[in-house]
Amino acid sequence: MRIKDVAKILAEKRIGLVVIVDKAQPDVVIGVVSERDIVRAVANNVDLNQPVKEIMTSPVITVEGEEPIWNVAKIMREHNIRHVVVTNKGRLYGVISIRDMVAEESVLKSLVEYGTPEEHRPSAD
Repeated sequence: MRIKDVAKILAEKRIGLVVIVDKAQPDVVIGVVSERDIVRAVANNVDLNQPVKEIMTSPVITVEGEEPIWNVAKIMREHNIRHVVVTNKGRLYGVISIRDMVAEESVLKSLVEYGTPEEHRPSAD
């Protein structure tokens, strides 16, 4: 798939990330392409007819589906990313975005309650 084809998908679907999978095994993630990647490619005069593999991020930062939401937020913050690929036993399961997290009141409550790891909390004294 070409870079411009992925850009078109992002625009048409109004999404911020496309997961690139292995053709032979569509539940195996090989990379991701974000809006940021497309903007960076345009800014660097990359030929948008090139294969998407030229700009995709790989390896991909993933979390298992059972991961606590506060840890997903921590991973996003640590890596300065807005999307995390979710796997189930290493296989593609979905994507969680910062928008997904903000849209869910229960997620926000969980982040407030559990979002600050113990080592970063102020001491009791």
